[in-house]
Amino acid sequence: MNKEEVATMIKDRYAEGSNLSVMRVICKDDVTYYGYFNSFSDFSELMEKNRYRFIPRNNSKAFREEHSKKGVFNTTFSIIINGEDILAIEFVMPLHNPEFN
Repeated sequence: MNKEEVATMIKDRYAEGSNLSVMRVICKDDVTYYGYFNSFSDFSELMEKNRYRFIPRNNSKAFREEHSKKGVFNTTFSIIINGEDILAIEFVMPLHNPEFN
């Protein structure tokens, strides 16, 4: 996907950390990620390069716990996805779903 397509999908609603939903990100080479996009201090810089930080579902609990304890978004729990590798972004379920945790 190009930069504008990805930004349209995530920037306004999800990059600011509000109303998070689990997303399925389908990438080239049969790679699929579940989790959510989150803004870090490098969000704008990465977005200019059509790259985005993504919190995989298996890291989200640890990410949220550390953020609530320390108030810091720790990039250790994130991966960077290249926009050119994204074929589709689908919203799967709200993050607060009990089945998610």
